[in-house]
Amino acid sequence: MDADRSRRMTTSLPALVLNVDDNEVGRYTKTRSLQRAEFRVLEARTGNEALQLVRSHRPDLVLLDVKLPDISGLEVCQTIKREFPTILVLQVSASFVTPGDRTIGLESGADSYLTQPVEPEELIAAVRALLRMRRAEQAARDINERYRVIVDSAIDYAIVTTDLSGTVTNWSAGAEGVFGYPSAEIIGQSAAALFTQDDQVAGVPAAEMMAAMREGRAADERWQVRKGGALFWASGQMVPLRDSVGGISGFLKILRDRTGEKQEEEALRLFNDELEREVGVRTRELTEANAALRSEIEQREKAQDALRQAQKMEAVGQLTGGIAHDFNNLLTVVIGGADALQRRLAAGQPDLQRRANMILEAARRAAALTHRLLAFSRQQPLDPKPTDVAGLIGGMLDLLRRTLGEKIEIAVVADDSPWPVSVDRNQLENALLNLAVNARDAMPAGGKLTIATRNAASGVAMPGRPPETASEDHVMLAVTDNGIGMPKDVVDKAFDPFFTTKGIGKGTGLGLSQVYGFVKQSGGHINIDSEPGRGTTIGIYLPRLTNSDVISEPSPRPEARASSATHAVTILVVEDEDVVRTFSTETLRDLGFTVLEAPDAATALNIIQHHPEVKVMFADIGLPSGMNGRALAEEAVRQRPDLKILLTTGYTQNSIVSQGRLDTGVHLLAKPFTFETLGAKMKDVLEG
Repeated sequence: MDADRSRRMTTSLPALVLNVDDNEVGRYTKTRSLQRAEFRVLEARTGNEALQLVRSHRPDLVLLDVKLPDISGLEVCQTIKREFPTILVLQVSASFVTPGDRTIGLESGADSYLTQPVEPEELIAAVRALLRMRRAEQAARDINERYRVIVDSAIDYAIVTTDLSGTVTNWSAGAEGVFGYPSAEIIGQSAAALFTQDDQVAGVPAAEMMAAMREGRAADERWQVRKGGALFWASGQMVPLRDSVGGISGFLKILRDRTGEKQEEEALRLFNDELEREVGVRTRELTEANAALRSEIEQREKAQDALRQAQKMEAVGQLTGGIAHDFNNLLTVVIGGADALQRRLAAGQPDLQRRANMILEAARRAAALTHRLLAFSRQQPLDPKPTDVAGLIGGMLDLLRRTLGEKIEIAVVADDSPWPVSVDRNQLENALLNLAVNARDAMPAGGKLTIATRNAASGVAMPGRPPETASEDHVMLAVTDNGIGMPKDVVDKAFDPFFTTKGIGKGTGLGLSQVYGFVKQSGGHINIDSEPGRGTTIGIYLPRLTNSDVISEPSPRPEARASSATHAVTILVVEDEDVVRTFSTETLRDLGFTVLEAPDAATALNIIQHHPEVKVMFADIGLPSGMNGRALAEEAVRQRPDLKILLTTGYTQNSIVSQGRLDTGVHLLAKPFTFETLGAKMKDVLEG
């Protein structure tokens, strides 16, 4: 663009229009209309005169009559567009009467056309529309130029853009320096070539783009590959690029080589923020996407809140999980001893029997507390099965009515065709009972408890639905009361372990945190909606089970009892805690089994090799000397494929479960256990 036209674009100087028409009256009429609209006007009668004025004055727009005495207006238009592509041409002719005529005019390079006779208002409107379009194009070019300057000046950063398939579309000078590929060599190639072979096989490039589309940003640190195959450690961030209608058209990724040093995070953050602001300006000017930007910020804040909550739960969980493990070992002996004492006392000693009952009841309450500690810290073993949540609620109604009392009205609302979920039924029942009791306490004068289940399809907005659940199908379980409600500061702490609003001795503060831990461990989400005086709703969202097995009621527990068949069964007990090993051994002998014992894995393997009569190995997870119970079980089964395995543990950190869920085929007995539970589980193992 020449200096005169550039000055007119950046100042308030009126646009310059060249009016080309050999008809004096027509030329005069159009000139007067343009001048009244405050345009500056040059006039030409012939095509040659018009070309001379174009070359000498560089007008913003040429108003060109198609029929001229010396050169065709179409030829004049082609010459102008060839020499000065940015000058606008508005063709005017009485011959534009058919689509073919208008097509010929536009194919000559004209930006638009008018058919004579032209009303002054129509002429001025057409001229202004073309000039507005050109100003918008210039503004877009300016934004792109600012973006290009930013990218080219960031020589320490590799800035790469790709299309939706991951093909490189832009490659900065910094990217050439970091990766070693010149732009001509990499543009048009797949960006997957910049990842290691392992990451390519694992699908990392595609997963990164999906995360950027889902979250609005994807950040990571990983090994990248230079030209020639050399590896370097890089930190990077990817954001989606949007087109003029707000759709995602590609991705922008910024990487920094951090092989030699991992400092300058603050500088990188500031640079990314500045780049985001520049991209945001461009996006807002082209798509007016302010609402989307606000939504992204809100989602990020919610994600940060969720992360802080998870970190807090993790920290407390690690502490309490270890404590619960040690207590479970001790309680195994206390409960077992009291149980054995109770069974062996003569019927004529009621005082001793009463004291044994007191010991047993106190120990069982302590065991229940440790189970709650493990639940909120997400270290309890879960046994998920396909479950109809609505059916489970229906089966609990009698229990809920007895528990809540006559002052509480219970209403159940459910979808006609509820989706199944994969969940530990017993733990879900405990969670629902826990929430119902909390709701009762919030309605001291009585009230209404509503339990609702609803299918929450992906992409369907629902009041209070967590954004993390929007991309997949879930089943929503909501427990609502019309009680006193909670202020915001209480809601913010409601899931915190040991937080309670009840009086001293009336609550442990583990109820809601136990529910929270169970839901998270089950892959779900939970939230609270409450205000003082308006009641409380606690919503649980569990992932839909799409390929469920037949949903059936759990079979009743077998009773523990000795039988003649047990005398022929030899069991090896492996436990490093002496008192726990002694209790387990004596209990199994009371049940009629022949028992061998070992304090560690090495001794256990030696016994298995020399005692083929051993049918079951009952081993603790946390064994010393480098081989835990799971590793011992694998080695023992390798040596003796017919050997049956029952494992026990006080908690599931580093044990036999995957994310707290039992592995297929694994028999587990949680500590503390009793005579009855050990006998029932051993029967399951032998009959399985």
